[in-house]
Amino acid sequence: MQAGVLIRGAQMFDGTGAPSCLADVAIRGDSIGHIGDGAAIQADQVIDASGQIVAPGFIDIHTHSDMSLLLYGRGQSKVSQGVTTEVTGNCGFSPFPINPQHRSCIWTCWPASATMRRTSAGPTWRATAPWPSARVSPSMWHHW
Repeated sequence: MQAGVLIRGAQMFDGTGAPSCLADVAIRGDSIGHIGDGAAIQADQVIDASGQIVAPGFIDIHTHSDMSLLLYGRGQSKVSQGVTTEVTGNCGFSPFPINPQHRSCIWTCWPASATMRRTSAGPTWRATAPWPSARVSPSMWHHW
């Protein structure tokens, strides 16, 4: 098997609660291609993960990153902590979907919107299209 990246010799936690084990992880394109013994795998890049931990991404089920994701798209502060999926729209307040009756409140009350106020005419979206990633899940039931 050919892989783009092979992470070799990591202490792997699979997220199921099972004990960890030593494993190699092969990445092909944007997907995991193999987990286990990677001795027969050829890779463009090999990372020695001896003494390191590999784990699945974490889901942050209560975030307030709604506006920062719209402003700064990449979510670097979350990714650097291992968060790969966010559930937004918590506490009954979110910039999506915008009910036209509440547009002015979101625009004036949301602290992160100060940056947007300097750069645009304001939020007009009524769909998830502005979110930069499919790994964001807005909790819309708060806003109906």
